[in-house]
Amino acid sequence: MKTKLLYISIISLLFIIQACKRNESPCSKYTSKSYKFLLADSTKAQIPYTGNETLMFISNLGDTAILTGQGKNDYILNSTVNVGNDPACPKYDDYSFEREEYHYRSNDDAITEITLTINISKDKFVNFNIIVNGSNSGIYLNEQNNHTDSILLNNKYYSGYYLYGSNKILYNENIGVLSISINNGKIWKIKL
Repeated sequence: MKTKLLYISIISLLFIIQACKRNESPCSKYTSKSYKFLLADSTKAQIPYTGNETLMFISNLGDTAILTGQGKNDYILNSTVNVGNDPACPKYDDYSFEREEYHYRSNDDAITEITLTINISKDKFVNFNIIVNGSNSGIYLNEQNNHTDSILLNNKYYSGYYLYGSNKILYNENIGVLSISINNGKIWKIKL
């Protein structure tokens, strides 16, 4: 009888140990992954600015806006994302995205600020935005369907593609911003 009781106790103990092992958290076996998305040098070359130059624009009414470069910032945006489907078992991965920003400021009332930003997303689309006076206009740089046009500057035509948003901006990868059409009807052209 004591032997039977001993066997039953040992078997019960083994079942308890096995049950505890089965209840072990599946989260403990997940290894976090890290992803880094960097801008290619060829993509960065599509912005011809250094961030320190002076930009001059002349409106269709003869007004002049002079914007001074405030510098260029190149940095990495980091985020941690829960990629697990089970709320009781979060699984976190780390993502890093490169971003460049160029800032230009003016004392002019018509164009007070221009900010150019370029960054890459995890689906490898390059987002390019130009913010004029707080209003955003942008496109995906690697899209083939971007609308193009040309503009006459100094008796020569320059072509570029339009960025759409609150302002309509014509942009050339070798020169930069060619023109800005602001909602008040003024069209500003770069002075080359």
